[in-house]
Amino acid sequence: MKKFICLLALLCSLPSQAQKVTDAQIKWVTAELPPYLWLNHNVPQGYVYELIVAMSAQLGRKPDLSIYPWARAVKMTREGRNYGVFPLQRTLERESSYKWLIHLGTAPNRFFGKRSTIAGNVNIEHASLEQLRGLRVGIVRGSSLEQELHAENFRNIQYEKDYQSLLKLLQLGGLDAVYSGYSIMISAVEEYGFRLEDFTTGLHMGSAELYMASSMNVSEEEDRVWRKAYEVLQKDGTVQRLRKKYFSWE
Repeated sequence: MKKFICLLALLCSLPSQAQKVTDAQIKWVTAELPPYLWLNHNVPQGYVYELIVAMSAQLGRKPDLSIYPWARAVKMTREGRNYGVFPLQRTLERESSYKWLIHLGTAPNRFFGKRSTIAGNVNIEHASLEQLRGLRVGIVRGSSLEQELHAENFRNIQYEKDYQSLLKLLQLGGLDAVYSGYSIMISAVEEYGFRLEDFTTGLHMGSAELYMASSMNVSEEEDRVWRKAYEVLQKDGTVQRLRKKYFSWE
């Protein structure tokens, strides 16, 4: 009887096969980064959000997605187990820390400033790299764009948790410029209630290759089913339709 009780306790302590499968599935994390994902009256929407919903349906799953500050989402995926993050810029420094599942596109990075003012006697629209170096430049905390700015000897960098905070600071004069992916900044201006005509773009310093990426421990089979689901959406026209919806300026 004692042996039976011990065996029963052991069996109860082991995860079920269904639980093992669930734990091995990718849990997607990201921040509010329009047009990829943002909340509208607490309802998620965006290009990759709709992709994940459609891909999850292909896999017979419910979408598993959580929103965090960007730096935390990146760290969770790098250091945790079975996480996925987007839109993550693929860089040499990150290459061996993530598995690069789905290419979301190439995004130019630009400086943005207020149209109505000249920051530090520098007109953002026509400023040279040397002139921009002396400005207060804002980026999202955890962004790989920090490396680009440091490489070009920018020293007065300010960090905020999201683009809404960056835009508020820029509008109020707490920042002279924001360095950002073009598509994210343009979408953030529109979605957070700012006016595009109040801002202007400046120097284009590089481009980012953006991906849906996962933790290194994610299984090859789990990677494969997500890639396959995305291929189905490419073939049936869903990807093209969503790009037209969320990237109308392309």
